[in-house]
Amino acid sequence: MINVNNEWGELREVVVGNIGQWTEIHPDFSFRLYYQDNLKNVFLEKSIKLQQKVILQRQEDLDNMAKTLESEGIKVFRPLPLERLMPFETPDFKDWPSPCHNPRDQFLILGDQIIETSCQWRKRYFENDLLKPVLMEQWRQGAHWVSSPRPLMTEGSFDLTHLKTHGGVDLEGWVEDEEKLEIMFDGAQCLKFDQDIVMNVRTKNHWLAYEWLKRHLKFTGDKYRLHPVELTDNHIDGMMMPLAPGKLLINSGSMPGKLDQLPDFLKSWEIIKAPDVSKEVSGESEVKLASQHININVLPLSPQKTLIFDDIDGRHNQLGDLLAKHSIEALPIRMRHCRLFDGGVHCASLCLNRDD
Repeated sequence: MINVNNEWGELREVVVGNIGQWTEIHPDFSFRLYYQDNLKNVFLEKSIKLQQKVILQRQEDLDNMAKTLESEGIKVFRPLPLERLMPFETPDFKDWPSPCHNPRDQFLILGDQIIETSCQWRKRYFENDLLKPVLMEQWRQGAHWVSSPRPLMTEGSFDLTHLKTHGGVDLEGWVEDEEKLEIMFDGAQCLKFDQDIVMNVRTKNHWLAYEWLKRHLKFTGDKYRLHPVELTDNHIDGMMMPLAPGKLLINSGSMPGKLDQLPDFLKSWEIIKAPDVSKEVSGESEVKLASQHININVLPLSPQKTLIFDDIDGRHNQLGDLLAKHSIEALPIRMRHCRLFDGGVHCASLCLNRDD
C-alpha cells in the first residue's frame, strides 16, 4: 500500500529502474535545454551513442541493487524494460523513447498519492507507461493516482530566460510568450520531510508547477507545507539528502554556500558534508550529464542505514566512513556510469512504502 511522507522512514516497498534495449540518446531541443553546457558539440550533431557494454553494466548494477534491497527484506518492483527503440510523434514534436531507469524523476509519491509529474524532456513523454502495471497494482490496493497536466512541449512551452549561454540551443530571435509557458517539473525536484516538502524551483515552468502542486495539496486536505527554494537548475537530490530526523547530507561543492536559503525548519539540522569525489570517478563515459557530486544521491533505508554506491567495486567509498561517525550504517553497492545515466541509487529508485 502506498505510504511515503519522508525520505528516511524504514523502507518497505520500492521500485528499482530498468533499462532494456536502449542504444542511443537523441539530443533534441528539450534535451539540450535541460543539460546545457554539460553537452559537448561533438555529441549534438545527431545522437549520443550508448555502447552495449555500458548498457549491460548499468543493467547489471540495477539488478544487483534490486537483489541487495530484497536481501534487506524490502519488496522490490521493476518497470517493464524498453524493448523497442523506435520514433514516436505527437502533433507538436518527434522523438525516441527512453527506459524507466530513473523512476524518481517521473513520479512524486506523497502520503497515499501517486502523482505523475509533467515531464521536462520530450523523450520521456511515454516513459510512465513502463511502470503502469506496478501503479495499477498499487491503485487496486487503495492508492490515489493523479497526473499533473501533460504539456504540449512546443518550443514556446519552455522558459529560456534562465540560460546563461546557448548551451547547444539556438536562441536567436527567441521571444518569450508567457501565455504559452506550461507546467513542467520532475518528482526529483522535491524532498519530503513529513508535513514539509522542499521543492527546487528555477524556471517559470517550475513556478507554474509549484503553484499547481500547492493548489492540489490544498484541495486534497492541506496536510503539507510546500517550501520553494532555488538551489540548482533542476533536481534537488544532487544538492542534499535527509538521512534521518535532524541529519542532512549535503554536497561539498556549491551547497555549503546556500545553506542560508534552506527553510527555517532545516536550519537547526546537523549538516553532514559529503567527501568531494568529483575528480575520483573512474570508468565513466566521456559524456557526463549529472552533477559532479552525485555521490550524495543515496537511498536511506531507515534512520540507521543508508544505501550508498561507487562506480569501482562498491567498497571503496569515503562516504561510508563518514556516515559511521554519525551513527548511520552504510550499505555499499557498485553503480557504474552514474553521470552518463544521470542518477545514483536515489534517482534509480522510487519509494512506495515507508514507515512513518
